[in-house]
Amino acid sequence: MSENDNQDTAPDTDTPLWRFAIALWQQERARELCLQLQDQDWSVTRLLCASWLASQGVRYSGTEPESLSYWRRNVTESIRSLKKSLSKSDSLLVPLRESLARAELEAERVELYRAWQALRDINSRDMPSDGYEILMSNLRHAAPATKGSINGTTEPMIRQLAEQIGTVSAGYPHRSGSTPA
Repeated sequence: MSENDNQDTAPDTDTPLWRFAIALWQQERARELCLQLQDQDWSVTRLLCASWLASQGVRYSGTEPESLSYWRRNVTESIRSLKKSLSKSDSLLVPLRESLARAELEAERVELYRAWQALRDINSRDMPSDGYEILMSNLRHAAPATKGSINGTTEPMIRQLAEQIGTVSAGYPHRSGSTPA
């Protein structure tokens, strides 16, 4: 089978969730906050899913198919861990680190596609509820299952991320007359 044959049968992963993720990732502050939360054991892809659902007026329960959790743990996080284990100061390793960074992005793209498949059928729109409240609830539901994952360090980061998300999503229903606190 040639490489072109494989591309013809690959699913189109250009989903609304992927486009939302790309738009948010292009904001430097949002990217920084996501990576800081990742350093606190949060999953960026769960944050993106929770945020996208909020932009659609849908609550995120925080539950996901085991196959998605498995992919994140065994593929995405394994690639990330391997990449991080390589010294940035060793010029010999630069091409390998760059290859692993591309592989990590590809693993995240697949993960977001699979998440979108699981989430796209959720039809329970909570509109016209307070969109900011839905977003904050969703972000909190994206927290890792570890005790203390929402704390004095992460809570301000979540609030700042919510502000960034509000600027990305045209469908995000802001509270009239107020800004996120």
